[in-house]
Amino acid sequence: MEVLTLIPNRYGFAPGQRGSIELWEKVLAPEGIRLHWAPFESERLREILYQPGHTFEKAAEMARGYVERLKLLKRVRDYDAVFVYREAALLGPAFLEKMIARRGVPIIYQLDDPLYVPYRSPSNGYLSYLKFFGKIADIIRLSKVVIVNSSQIREFAARHNRNIWQVPSIVDTARYVFRPEPENLGRVTVGWSGSPTTVGNIRVVASALRALQERVDCDVHLIGGTEFDLPGVRYEAQAWRAETEVEDLRRMQVGMIPVPVNEWNKRKFYMKTAQYMALGIPPVCTPMGSNPEVIEHGRTGFLADTDAEWVEYLSLLVRDGDLRRGMARRAAEVARARFSLEANAPKVIEAFRAALN
Repeated sequence: MEVLTLIPNRYGFAPGQRGSIELWEKVLAPEGIRLHWAPFESERLREILYQPGHTFEKAAEMARGYVERLKLLKRVRDYDAVFVYREAALLGPAFLEKMIARRGVPIIYQLDDPLYVPYRSPSNGYLSYLKFFGKIADIIRLSKVVIVNSSQIREFAARHNRNIWQVPSIVDTARYVFRPEPENLGRVTVGWSGSPTTVGNIRVVASALRALQERVDCDVHLIGGTEFDLPGVRYEAQAWRAETEVEDLRRMQVGMIPVPVNEWNKRKFYMKTAQYMALGIPPVCTPMGSNPEVIEHGRTGFLADTDAEWVEYLSLLVRDGDLRRGMARRAAEVARARFSLEANAPKVIEAFRAALN
């Protein structure tokens, strides 16, 4: 089975792709399902896309991407199926997907973020509305197979297609290996990891972190930027790096996933929760999106909805080493059982084969 694989981002750089289709290739290839990669963005667009400004250069790179996609369409019948991750192009309506469907080639569509919910990008402003949020329903209707990663997204997709497969975002357990906490640990580190587009999320717990540091002696380590708007909070910060991500995460013994309340976040699968758990980092999370389904409150992590709850649960994990280590072990076991490639391989393979039925 030869599958043209349309991805928006360069291979190896986007967390969503790395936690799904790029990992899936490891189990698809031995089954004779070969992926032919076709990213939309150029190297230059990857560099500037989430930076403010560069409007004309971004437009030129987007146009280049469309031209390359149109060239691909001329030979789309050379493939047994076309896999579309999120959208065939970063902007515009479902024009390319409709052209693929007209050529009679089945589409396998993966939707792992609620792209049907309108949002305004902090780096691209109102240009975000050129993404045509309504096209997601069109793509779902055009697809032979739809793969989603959360119950909330599945509910939306099921309105437009009956062949829905739910596969969670995958943790690469070959890299995210659980190691018990060192017995001679001196200080506990509470941490957060994100990206330049999510650095604002940490402000949700700004007051809680100040109160935490007044109550207990701990370090705070933040990954994803170098400057955070957290007055009164003592912290260390670093940029996110793919090549050192696992070791950087290992610096923390307690992981935070605070998210602001909005329609997008209510529907999102939080891959970072599963990554923390796989490494044995007990997570404390906002009870939103996939978090209440992923975390068993009090056993594999905590769900915190108020500043008081954030301070209570973070303090408890910092102070109580036995609780923290037991929760870490249970979290890692659950992550391997539910969010590993091995656990989800049969479903992924069957979903791809369903495109030809």
